[in-house]
Amino acid sequence: MTSLLDVQNLEILFGSRRIVDGLSFSLAPGATVALIGESGSGKSITAAAILGLLPPGMTIGQTSKIVLKGERISPFDEATMAPHRGRTMSIVFQDPMSCLNPFMTVGAQIDESLRRIGMRGTTARRARIFELMRLVELPEPPRLAARYPHQLSGGQQQRIMIAMALAAEPELLIADEPTSALDATVQAEILALLKRLQAKLGNAMIFITHDLAAAANLAERIIVMQRGRAVEQGSVARILRSPTDAYTRTLVSTRTMLTTQPPEPPHGSQTVLAIENVVYDYSVKSLFARPFRALHGVSTKIKAGETLGVLGESGSGKSTLAKLVVGLAAPMSGEITLFGELLSRNCFRLTREQRRRCQIVFQNPFGALNPRLTIEQAMREPLDLLGLSRADDRARLEAVLHDVKLGPEHLGRYPHQLSGGQRQRVCIARALLSEPDLLICDEIVSALDATVQMQVLRMLKDLQAKRGFAMLFIGHDIEIVRWVSDRIAVMRGGRIVEQGPASQIVEAPRENYTRAFMAAMPRPFAAGLSR
Repeated sequence: MTSLLDVQNLEILFGSRRIVDGLSFSLAPGATVALIGESGSGKSITAAAILGLLPPGMTIGQTSKIVLKGERISPFDEATMAPHRGRTMSIVFQDPMSCLNPFMTVGAQIDESLRRIGMRGTTARRARIFELMRLVELPEPPRLAARYPHQLSGGQQQRIMIAMALAAEPELLIADEPTSALDATVQAEILALLKRLQAKLGNAMIFITHDLAAAANLAERIIVMQRGRAVEQGSVARILRSPTDAYTRTLVSTRTMLTTQPPEPPHGSQTVLAIENVVYDYSVKSLFARPFRALHGVSTKIKAGETLGVLGESGSGKSTLAKLVVGLAAPMSGEITLFGELLSRNCFRLTREQRRRCQIVFQNPFGALNPRLTIEQAMREPLDLLGLSRADDRARLEAVLHDVKLGPEHLGRYPHQLSGGQRQRVCIARALLSEPDLLICDEIVSALDATVQMQVLRMLKDLQAKRGFAMLFIGHDIEIVRWVSDRIAVMRGGRIVEQGPASQIVEAPRENYTRAFMAAMPRPFAAGLSR
């Protein structure tokens, strides 16, 4: 079969640095290939080269060739690229909110895409706008077309982006991490939509992701990239069954690790945290508007050494619950008991001893570390604030860094000199300095690459087994939360809709919402090996 796209020995350079090194692959009409790899592996910059959207300062190797429909195209020849971009090939980017114009209705933005491909006639374009919105399965197109991006959910925003990309029904669609910013259920909906659209329109697709599960569910072939090189490529079944490259084996093993539970740490009988009928409202600035109720009578508890996983979509109240536990906000009603003491007795403010025993690790490690402080200075701060400073502080810092698999040389560095995984390890180490009895982890691995996620999670469970602390682990990745947790609470709209043992919640949920949520969990090996 004649290839729609041929990429031959693609080299992308930025000065003397080689961003992509010798990448070659072909794509047949109607086929899907997945580019998978960690951040910085060259996936997105490869897509930019194919579309002729390379940033200034980047060049392509003299022997590199990109052939589209039998015609060699040059990424730097706008006269050649313009007729193809948006017509023969199009792209859907990662974050729809940053791509959509906040000052234009979504209908007007689809209309702009139609005008760019030369479609004339206001009436015809309006009909095509509604047709495209129905194509991407958006309800009530006339009503939604009049809305602005902020008035739509994340999934609806991404559907608008897909509608814009499909305006000319291109033969090649590049989907650059189109689901990574979405919740698990919405991710599953968008992936299923892309499959249905491909079956209906017959377009080929390059699917860029760092999620092996998503790649296995959508693509026929996988190209594994590391540091700009394609270290391995082949069919989904072959890559999952018998990867040959060491990095690919690591990538596959991170998913297989999640199918086997870690050793269960011993649990105590003492309850370290009890939450009873907690209600919390966010105030609004408008004089006549009602406060937004973020939590509706939430109740749960955690025992010593136990891990409670909290699952839910964005806006379900997970992080608000964590804020109340650590005293960053006070509930409107209900009670929180921490280490046997009622927080209401101190207006829900934690004492110094309670803060020592209850620590939190946030989602974004770069935002949690002061960029002007070295790692040593940042780690000394909690010791000073909690009155725990001693003469041997330096040795304590080195010891806790050793526990999170970092060396003493990191103490003299600044946050920007560390990788994302290293920064999160520092945040975990800083939280462990006070030897807490309860550690709250708020989406701590969601911003990390798959291999780094597994390293951090394995390290966290080892530390829990060694130190015996309890954990409140908040996340939206079902497999990760299941692997970490002894029990799981599923939240929706500020309520806990179901809670129980982790295996029971995932494998035999009772509530309709929980069943729908679990059905969104990707199962890469079942999907990939059946091909």
